[in-house]
Amino acid sequence: MSRARQPPLVTGISPNEGISWTKVTIRGENLGTGPTDLLGLTICGHNCLLTAEWMSASKIVCRVGQAKNDKGDIIVTTKSGGRGTSTVSFKLLKPEKIGILDQSAVWVDEMNYYDMRTDRNKGIPPLSLRPANPLGIEIDNFPVPDKTWTFILWTVFQCVTRRLSVTLPLSLPFL
Repeated sequence: MSRARQPPLVTGISPNEGISWTKVTIRGENLGTGPTDLLGLTICGHNCLLTAEWMSASKIVCRVGQAKNDKGDIIVTTKSGGRGTSTVSFKLLKPEKIGILDQSAVWVDEMNYYDMRTDRNKGIPPLSLRPANPLGIEIDNFPVPDKTWTFILWTVFQCVTRRLSVTLPLSLPFL
C-alpha cells in the first residue's frame, strides 16, 4: 500500500509553551487534506484530536490538554500520510496553585479552593449535606441575650462573606 502524500511534518507551534487548555496554532507540511483526513494529534503525549480544528494542509488550531509530560513533540497522524514527525516541541507549564490566604489579582472563592495538602479540590457540599450549625455555636449554653447573638452572628456572616471588615476586641464584656 503506497501513500499518496508525504508524512506530516510539524515545523512550528505558537505559543511554544503554556498551561493546560492553552490554544495553540500548529504549522507544518502535509497536515492532511481536510478535517476528515486528520486521524490523530498528540501534544506532549496527550490526545488533542477532540479540540483540533483543521484549517489547511499547513495549519491546525487546537487546545493543549492535561499532558503527562512537561515537554514533548507534536505528532500529527493523517489517513493520507500516516504518522508524522516534529521538529519543534511544546513545554507544558504548571499552573500556580493559589491558596485562600495568598494574594491574588483575581477573586479566589474560599468555599471552592485547591487544598495543597491533599492535592485535590475542596468542593461545596450540597445544601442538604451542610451542617445545620456550621459555626458550631450553641446558643442555649450561654446566658447571652438574643439581640447580642443576633448581632454576633450577623457580624460573623458579614465578615465571612467579605461585606464587612472588623477587628473584635480581645475580651467581650458579655462573656
